[in-house]
Amino acid sequence: MIALKMIAEEKSVQQTKFFEITAILLPIILIVIFVNLYGLKIPYQDEWEIVGAIEKMHNHSLTTADLWAQHNEHRIFFPRIIMLFSAKFSKWNISLELYANIIIATAILILLLSILKSTVENTPRLLKLFTALIAFSMVQNENWAWGWQMQIFLSAFGTILAVWAANKWQGQIKGLLTVIIGAVISSYSFNSGLGTFIAVLLIFLLQNKWKLIHILILIVVFAGAISLYYYNYRKPVLHPSLLFFADHPQLYLKYVFTCMGSSLAWNYSSAQLIAEISIIIIVCAIIFLWKMDRSKISMLAPWFALALYACITALAIGIGRSGLNSRQSMASRYTTITLYLPLCAIILFPYAAGLITHLNKFNKTVFMLILLSTYMLSYCKGIIEMRTRYMDTRKAAAYLSDIKAAKDEELNILFYDPNVLRTRVQILFDMGIKF
Repeated sequence: MIALKMIAEEKSVQQTKFFEITAILLPIILIVIFVNLYGLKIPYQDEWEIVGAIEKMHNHSLTTADLWAQHNEHRIFFPRIIMLFSAKFSKWNISLELYANIIIATAILILLLSILKSTVENTPRLLKLFTALIAFSMVQNENWAWGWQMQIFLSAFGTILAVWAANKWQGQIKGLLTVIIGAVISSYSFNSGLGTFIAVLLIFLLQNKWKLIHILILIVVFAGAISLYYYNYRKPVLHPSLLFFADHPQLYLKYVFTCMGSSLAWNYSSAQLIAEISIIIIVCAIIFLWKMDRSKISMLAPWFALALYACITALAIGIGRSGLNSRQSMASRYTTITLYLPLCAIILFPYAAGLITHLNKFNKTVFMLILLSTYMLSYCKGIIEMRTRYMDTRKAAAYLSDIKAAKDEELNILFYDPNVLRTRVQILFDMGIKF
């Protein structure tokens, strides 16, 4: 009888785990489906800039300087290497880049779930599911659809790897080395990746197992990474002054808050509101933990660090882009990084609720319903945007086979300068690369 009861309990546990894993995999499966349906199978906009490097690699004249070269304000050293080798061995089958992005995003999710398990006792299944849902939200549609956006996925991966290692191997050399590797990958994949050093430094300061020598080494490497990054740096010609934010502080702050909340929003107002609510929740959680149980601040350090990183990213993007176009603050490309702010707010919500006593069970339910509604609205918006972009580029792609006969207005969707596009398409054709 006891044996039968144990078998039944074990079977129940296995079934629960099966449904949990299935629920977590479902958002990934949906993204794979949408990428197959609406992923861009041809180069799009900035991706045409890599044609010169592909040609040099074909002619065996590619140099380290070509890999290191700026793209706008970014040093995309690591993504550029991956994309070039993918182009070389697949005749630039861009579908490989799209699937590589999904693989990188899956690795990010695995690390996030690992951090969640080690920082939140008896991790609720709903919290695991929400982490999967937001990590694979369609609000990131531009990144899912565009192979070139590997730079953002790789940067996010480097950051999460660094945070995971700092928490997993506290005070250990292997932890410090992995942190540095992750931060370097993040920094030289996307500009805001430099903020990874600052985020991890917060973990080092909050967790007492890290020694002063570890902190000093991290600061020295950070200084070296910044110096190397900005050596021979040139401000992009078409970009506004980097001091625009100082001259227009209100526009800058509006841009930053919109950017921070855009991962769960469908318009400017909702994005700013989500950013404000997320920050309030995190601040309340810190105050509550400081009063009631400071040891948990150390335990939850990875989430404070990721929230800080999301804010640093929005602040950095705002400095470089707020003078260009306010619409860019809602660009889906940035949500892959800024989504960590609302994610951390959800994870820290129970502690904030401890401070704000009037958040009773009913109000918590309302909060979750609002959260689910905003997620669904932003998800649907992402599907529409991804499909629209796919339909527009598919029309233009038909002209690539006879690029010389195509009109400028027919090619603008693929690249801002049709004449440059014609030249680069011909270069690819001469190398035997066709779409």
